[in-house]
Amino acid sequence: MTNRYQWSTVSGVFLDIVASRDIFRDLVFACNLIMTNSYDFIVIGGGPAGMMAAGRAGERGKKVILLEKKDHLGKKLLICASGRCNVTNAAPSDVFIKAYGRGGHFLRTALETFDNERLRSFLLSYGVETVVENKGRVFPKSQRADSILKALDAYMHDHQVRIQTNSLVLGLKLGNNHLSGVNTNHGDVWGKNVLVATGGLSYPATGSTGDGYNLAASAGHTIRSLYPAIIAFETAETWVRSLQGTPIKNVKITACQSGKRIAEQFGEALFTHYGISGPCILDISKCIVECLPAGPVGIRLDFKPRYTFEELDGILLQQIKRHGSKAIKSCLTFFIPEKLVPILLNLCNIELQKKTSQITTPERKRMLKQLKEFRLTLIRHRPIEEAIVTAGGISLDEVGAKTMESRLLEGLYFAGEVLDIDGPTGGFNLQAAFSTGYLAGNSVDERGSFARRA
Repeated sequence: MTNRYQWSTVSGVFLDIVASRDIFRDLVFACNLIMTNSYDFIVIGGGPAGMMAAGRAGERGKKVILLEKKDHLGKKLLICASGRCNVTNAAPSDVFIKAYGRGGHFLRTALETFDNERLRSFLLSYGVETVVENKGRVFPKSQRADSILKALDAYMHDHQVRIQTNSLVLGLKLGNNHLSGVNTNHGDVWGKNVLVATGGLSYPATGSTGDGYNLAASAGHTIRSLYPAIIAFETAETWVRSLQGTPIKNVKITACQSGKRIAEQFGEALFTHYGISGPCILDISKCIVECLPAGPVGIRLDFKPRYTFEELDGILLQQIKRHGSKAIKSCLTFFIPEKLVPILLNLCNIELQKKTSQITTPERKRMLKQLKEFRLTLIRHRPIEEAIVTAGGISLDEVGAKTMESRLLEGLYFAGEVLDIDGPTGGFNLQAAFSTGYLAGNSVDERGSFARRA
């Protein structure tokens, strides 16, 4: 009995030791795994803001990983400005601040830390020359967006940033208001500093599907109403389909609702199969989108804004005298694109083949009015998925303007379009992405730092 009891006790102790060793081995393995997969800075999103932030943090000696859910970085960057990439604007700082409206004050530190000149110098240091075009828009001299992507990729590579594509972040690892990393489709990634730079809701095929808003909301952040800031419009007039692809240059567009002028812009527009687009329309699109819930918005196109009604009437008379024996349509091509002539004449109730010499004074006045006040009715904006920029986003009141760090959760940062910031076309939005990304990467501190491995 005694021997049997003693043997049983010894066997139990032996098994406990073996089990303890197995547990200890598992714990060591888990600790090693955590340490290997732990970072000073976890960047979510491989767009301009995320890449710039990752590179800057790496440059400061941080151990950085960038997680991108698509198969390669910079997909939206590559389609910017039809593949040319309007990377910034040459405007002075005060113009930049004003361009972002209520977000301008918030961006001041970011723009002072990394402005348009520093961005251009950075690109030049990686062999990318830039040129200034109309309205101060800055493009790579190569006219290729991939040159910008290559520069950012080289920047991250130079500073040992680990890039992990096809990695979807499922959530932040939170506990007792404490950030310890993120959970991905490939498992956990550990670290006490996380940047959300996932973009907005536009062009979802590039990866911008609003993931960042959900991540921010899970940490208690307020998400301001989301809507397209730079977008084209559909019109009530169906005849625009016949004008698809027809550009109009040097036109002044005035938008009105209920007799009140809400926006005005000079530049270039483009007719589409659904309505109207082009730089001039895009620049005032945010104002129009905000007004559309109250009803349709009317726009007036002035094809010759340099001239008053009286001056243009004199020019029209000269053209009528010059083309007296020809059809009136040949006269009007002096003022507007040829495809638009039949539409304008139909609106004036004038036959297309009517001789110029037969045009009456009332008919001339009607043509003059159409040349100065050609009207369209905007009934809805295009889907937000087609927007160049998303308005709304993470409330700026809950983010530190001097660091891009959350005011609600230590170690959580935001940059780029996911924030409630948007500017006009012309390079302003990309500059905001680069500037906020750089500031975030420049601000991340040593909390939870893990030694870089050789």
